[in-house]
Amino acid sequence: PSRLGAMAAAEEEGELESRLLDMLKREPEGLTDAQITAAFGTKDYKKLVPVINALSNQNRLTFVNLGAGKGVLFKLVDEEIAQKLGGLTTEMMMVYEEIKNVGNNGIWNREIKTNTNIQQQILSKALKELERRMLIKSVKSIHQKTKKIWMLYDLTPSTALTGGPWYTDNEFDHEFVNEIARLVESQIREAWAEEGNPTSLQKVEETVKTSGVSQEQLSSEHIKQILDRLVFDTKIETLVIPHHQKSLYPGPGPWYRSSPDINFIEDLVVTAFPFPNLNLSNRRGPDFRYE
Repeated sequence: PSRLGAMAAAEEEGELESRLLDMLKREPEGLTDAQITAAFGTKDYKKLVPVINALSNQNRLTFVNLGAGKGVLFKLVDEEIAQKLGGLTTEMMMVYEEIKNVGNNGIWNREIKTNTNIQQQILSKALKELERRMLIKSVKSIHQKTKKIWMLYDLTPSTALTGGPWYTDNEFDHEFVNEIARLVESQIREAWAEEGNPTSLQKVEETVKTSGVSQEQLSSEHIKQILDRLVFDTKIETLVIPHHQKSLYPGPGPWYRSSPDINFIEDLVVTAFPFPNLNLSNRRGPDFRYE
């Protein structure tokens, strides 16, 4: 009878473990003990304690104390990562957790040492082993090029570290930035000179995207940086579309035109005196306001 009872208990634990794993797989951000209790009931939650301990010992489960009265947050660890974590010393796990907690902003050696109080020799050994297991990787920062920054192996470094698409091998890529700036300026200048039409941020973004000039997809924020630079260099100007003309130029904008050419007096007049009734050319928007 005792043997049958042990088998039944083991089977019940197996079922509880499967239910818990299924729940956690559906919630990558984790579940609190209160949420798990609500799903299992108080009676079965007590039976989960050995299951949770076993998963934790297998590195399949991590838990974070959320503070007084807030309970505990449980998160599932990927099975492949759990296997790589197997056999690590306590110090190595401390270093791993410290690196994991900072996300893709990374952390450098001195900060890890300060936060963990681990001796330098043990820290160096831990970092070497974690790197060998491809659990962490070192990256360089554009701000501190001589220091190693550590983060989890599968993370993409934040733009605060890499500088984003404008940097290549931690160096500002002037040629790349100038190439995109010329493309953008040319688009805005042609649209204004040939048709008298302003160009929106969205149109510029589409042009850059389809041009193939960048292997990395540039965001609206990146394109805006190029446009802001051209405005600062007085190559282009920002326009405000009057309310009665917004049907001609739909979209959120912002909108741009090329800066006036001093060789064309009509441009100077339109810029200096943007009277609504002044029409020296076939431009459809002589009463644009300039910022």
